[in-house]
Amino acid sequence: MVGIFSIIENLKGGPRYSSVKINIILLILLITSSSLFDFLNEFGYSYNLTRSIIGFTAFLTFTNLLFFISIQKIPKVVIILEVVLYTFFLITYLYGSRSAIINNGEFINEVGVVEKIKFLIKSAFFIITMVYNLFFIFKKNNNNNLYRVKIKKWAILLILFLFFIVLVQVSGVLLYYKKVSAHQFDSRFILIIIRLTLLLFIAFRPKYLDDNVANLKINELLVKPNAISFEDFEFLFYKNQYFLNLDANLDDFALKLNRSKEEVLVFFKTQLDQNFTELLNQNRVEYLKQLLRSKKYESFTIEALSEMSGFGTRRSMYNYFKKYVGMTPSDFINTIK
Repeated sequence: MVGIFSIIENLKGGPRYSSVKINIILLILLITSSSLFDFLNEFGYSYNLTRSIIGFTAFLTFTNLLFFISIQKIPKVVIILEVVLYTFFLITYLYGSRSAIINNGEFINEVGVVEKIKFLIKSAFFIITMVYNLFFIFKKNNNNNLYRVKIKKWAILLILFLFFIVLVQVSGVLLYYKKVSAHQFDSRFILIIIRLTLLLFIAFRPKYLDDNVANLKINELLVKPNAISFEDFEFLFYKNQYFLNLDANLDDFALKLNRSKEEVLVFFKTQLDQNFTELLNQNRVEYLKQLLRSKKYESFTIEALSEMSGFGTRRSMYNYFKKYVGMTPSDFINTIK
């Protein structure tokens, strides 16, 4: 039910379908289909071949999703490697090999050398992919853009969780083989946790994550490209530092984007889930914190630094600084001395 709901929400979630969003929809579809076949299997209907193929396809789809999130493309060497792996796994599935499942402490499918090799390949490939993408996430999102920081936190939390899941799976298999644990290990519980958690991560992901530079050209044929892109917003608001403008207001911002005020309001509501004024002052406070950390207060007054940060009055600066930081600028200076 969660999977079906997520598919519907993602399909109607906006007019633009980026590479990230398409991979997300495909991943949810595969997870939901795999869960359906597992459910049917409980009633004696065996679809082991189909379930194994869907499971490995979902595995590759998710690794591709990590690449699109971190570097917005899939490296050619990864594409070649994935084609080789998919061909190898598909051949083994067609010749009778199946994904290993431990039910009540016993393997349902026979586990031979091929299955062990495939398990090691999948684990190694997944771990290397996560480390590689984690490196690029840190490298790329090293600025003070509040929304890029949110994407960074979301991606890091997801990857750390997946590291934990991989460790649990590997540990469970090793315990089974070594007979260290007296407890019966059932991989179905881990599958349920993985699927549910992935769906929750996807459902509560940053909305603007969908809007990346790799939008498909076909969208322009299917829908009218009239939505404000996050790239346009980011370029004006962050790269051009619009939030430092003392006269910044919603009407002027819409004019500079060449959009109507209503379109901008819809963008803030659907993509950022934050109002314009709060976003302005939140970023102004972050900029002022940077000035204070660089000890600009030794050369300029607080009033001057407040104006550099885009605040029109000292009073408004103090109010917002205390709201977002929890202390006054003077107290903040004392903490960094």
